[in-house]
Amino acid sequence: MEKSALYALADRVLELRTQHPRRYNLDRLLKDLSWVRIRSSSHRTTLYLSVSYDCPTFKIPTDAHEVLRTDDFLGFTVAGSDYYLTDGASVFHLRPAQREGYVRISPGFFSKPNIAQANFWCFGLLRLLRPLGLYSLHAAGLSAKFGGGILIVGPPGSGKSTLAIGLIRAGWSYLSDDAVFLRLRSEAVEALACRRSFHIDAAQSFNYSDFVQSEEETDLNGGRRCRVAVEDTYPRQYVSHCLPRIVVFPRITHRHESAVKSIDSIRALGMLLAQSAPQLFDRSTMKGHMAVLKGLLKQAETYELDAGTDLYHEPRKLIELLRKAQVKRNGTHCH
Repeated sequence: MEKSALYALADRVLELRTQHPRRYNLDRLLKDLSWVRIRSSSHRTTLYLSVSYDCPTFKIPTDAHEVLRTDDFLGFTVAGSDYYLTDGASVFHLRPAQREGYVRISPGFFSKPNIAQANFWCFGLLRLLRPLGLYSLHAAGLSAKFGGGILIVGPPGSGKSTLAIGLIRAGWSYLSDDAVFLRLRSEAVEALACRRSFHIDAAQSFNYSDFVQSEEETDLNGGRRCRVAVEDTYPRQYVSHCLPRIVVFPRITHRHESAVKSIDSIRALGMLLAQSAPQLFDRSTMKGHMAVLKGLLKQAETYELDAGTDLYHEPRKLIELLRKAQVKRNGTHCH
């Protein structure tokens, strides 16, 4: 028997229709993607998903064109509208213009690694949310003590998680580790929590003994990583949104001393686009996406961070580096 449940992400409401006995798996996935289960809402439903299990093999339409290929799934589009995401067995049929999707889950889907499950659902939902003005960005999101937000933007392996956890330990609030949503509000660009899981290099797990850790899993780059339960250790520091005032682009170096330098908006825009999941880009939403990124650059200061071994051992040093860079830039600093 199919039943419905409501989930909220800020003021966006998702109605999920599925078979009740297996909903707990989807609850877990949606919670990790920052959707909150709700009983009712004053906001109208904006997205619809219908999930079915153990269905006959679904075939991608013959007129579909491949537009995405990863180790975990393939993406196809038909006439620039309907989109199909498949791991070879399960299929996510997306209809962004209609704000709806149909998911056919194979019997073995929930035995796949958690990372593979999350990536499949995350990509499908990100595609549906773009027409609603929510654009993803590979970034750790934090709310700093001075009241504004900080985004640490970069690809996997750039040090986002290490820096974010160091600042959390220093008392900062946090949104997400690996990804945030950006949206344009009347007064500013707002960042929303997206993927709430924090992951660390499994080889460095001994440095995170204050967190409950999951078993090791292979990441998309072939490395080994563990999920750490930041929310269990620092539950009061979680926030669902912030207004970014600083954007940091880190890159790991082999130097002992780290350095922060201001960069111009043109360079920063290129780096933001590179970390905005370009495989999700489409003509119908690019204008809105660019408006959000340009709005972010108007309200936030942008810095490039050469992260040395000193930050690896003491991530909280980033606070002092940013203070010095801000004084050099405009005579002000964060607290």
